[in-house]
Amino acid sequence: MSLRDLLSLNLFLQLTDGVVSYQAFALGAVEANPVVAAGIVKWGMVWGLAYNKILACLLLLLIFALRHSSRSLTQKALSVTASVYVCTTIVCLWQLFR
Repeated sequence: MSLRDLLSLNLFLQLTDGVVSYQAFALGAVEANPVVAAGIVKWGMVWGLAYNKILACLLLLLIFALRHSSRSLTQKALSVTASVYVCTTIVCLWQLFR
């Protein structure tokens, strides 16, 4: 998988996580991440989630920008973040539908 593919996958997963989180909060779920929870308390559900997802996407773009100095590290970092978000989304969906 190319680095661009990994970046695209990660950005898609961020979007998916944002939508799933929004739906979960609308059903009464509570955010477990204290940083995201603080953003939601301060700016509301939509803007708090948007702020944190935009920040996450910018950090992914920063990792991608480092590909010229360390291609292997960039590939590993994008692979790990994608794996974490896939697992997180699966667990979140499982919790919603059980």
